[in-house]
Amino acid sequence: MAFVLAKTETFQCDVKVQERTPSGAWREESLSLICKRTAEADRKRRLELPHGDLLREVVVDWKGIKDEHGAEVPFNEQNFEGFLQIIGAVSASVDRYWLDCMGVKDVRSKN
Repeated sequence: MAFVLAKTETFQCDVKVQERTPSGAWREESLSLICKRTAEADRKRRLELPHGDLLREVVVDWKGIKDEHGAEVPFNEQNFEGFLQIIGAVSASVDRYWLDCMGVKDVRSKN
């Protein structure tokens, strides 16, 4: 497929978060963030931002976020600020965002 120069303003960033359960086991949870692209002109500045500030700047919507009863959680400022308090989700989101911006499909081992 040929490279398309004209890109959409946003893209879907599929994030996998490793979460500890109350019993101490690990569980993988997933979510999707709809993010603004980072242009080369903004890359250095955005790389220097604290994780929460970067996500506040680039995330415009989400999918797959549910409450404890399984109901969809709407994307809004209050819910997003709550999301930003979950360090594992924030870290995984920032890592995946930059990998997606650089065109890295997957860095996880298949083992």
